[in-house]
Amino acid sequence: MGRGRDSELAAMQTRLSTFLREHLEESLAGNVAKSVQDPLKPLTENGRLRINPLLLILMTIMLFVVGLFLFFSFGQP
Repeated sequence: MGRGRDSELAAMQTRLSTFLREHLEESLAGNVAKSVQDPLKPLTENGRLRINPLLLILMTIMLFVVGLFLFFSFGQP
């Protein structure tokens, strides 16, 4: 039972990897990269990803709030 199941799993993994190689728009990493890139200028001059400034500001505020929460929860005597 274990050997048959392993071969089925390996065949499914190869089919999935083949599908994702052929259809790049279906990959999770590609979709996440598209959703966080800057809508006005998605790439820099070097071809690197430029993150959406609004998301960057929101993440900074969120980290600050989490830091304040941790400080007042555990840092104060």
